[in-house]
Amino acid sequence: MIDNLEQLKRDYEFNQDDIERIKKLRPLMEKYQDEFIDRFYRFIFRFPETYRFLNEESIMKNHKQKLRQWFLELFSGNYNVDYFLRLMKMGQVHVSIGLPTHYVNASFNFVRRFIIEKIDLELGDRSERNKYVVSIGKLLDINLDILTTAYREEELSKYAVMTPLEKKLLFFAKKFADIIDLAILSALVLVALFVIVLFFYDVYKLIFNVVPFEEAIVLILGSLLILWAVGELINEELRHFKGGGFAIAAFIGIALAAMIRKLLIASLSIGEKDKVIEILSIGGVILILGLVYWLISKKRNEGYR
Repeated sequence: MIDNLEQLKRDYEFNQDDIERIKKLRPLMEKYQDEFIDRFYRFIFRFPETYRFLNEESIMKNHKQKLRQWFLELFSGNYNVDYFLRLMKMGQVHVSIGLPTHYVNASFNFVRRFIIEKIDLELGDRSERNKYVVSIGKLLDINLDILTTAYREEELSKYAVMTPLEKKLLFFAKKFADIIDLAILSALVLVALFVIVLFFYDVYKLIFNVVPFEEAIVLILGSLLILWAVGELINEELRHFKGGGFAIAAFIGIALAAMIRKLLIASLSIGEKDKVIEILSIGGVILILGLVYWLISKKRNEGYR
């Protein structure tokens, strides 16, 4: 793509008139560069995993400097080979740190909306305003095209060096992984059905006085707790089907629910010496599971700050 920049510009119908309009925007956008940086950072820290990439003050300082430079160069009017090579390098850095393409696309959507907002604020003539919006839109699309090229080349380069046997093995592994995910989801649905049966069985015990009233209530609450945890696990597995990560917190949650149910049942016979030791042991396990669950949730929620 870098080899034929003129063709790239023609593909987007990006011409000299567009360049002249964008150059006229530079003094306007320079006024808003600090606001752009501040709002951009507030926007990207809504992403769950931003903290993984911007987790040190020095990294953030360097990133802000590069971001400001890119924003101002966007309106320079000088879109030569060096400009696009810098974009390509930026894309390669994104690939090397494992930044998801979704974050890149969403960020460009923010940049587009920010610039259009300022164009609307500064330009009163509607027809003239539309021309500026179209011109900057073409340039942003070209920028995004160049950046995502690094991702495509990374994927293709890995696939290209594979032998036919490796490609077949990769295809089989992906299909097999899909089958395993489907099997897990099916098993979870089956478990949920069993838990529902358990819940109604506990209700039966309550209605027909099979067990003491207080024990029946504890059993019902415990069954509901496990059913809720299984439901959360099914939802997490569905998100995994759509490309989400492994739901380790949900698995810990269901283990926590099961242990809490066991503790509730054991607490009904706390007078027995053996039960006291059992309750203390279960309490220790719950404490550990709760701590692990809290740490995972805290780490995940830091991405929203």
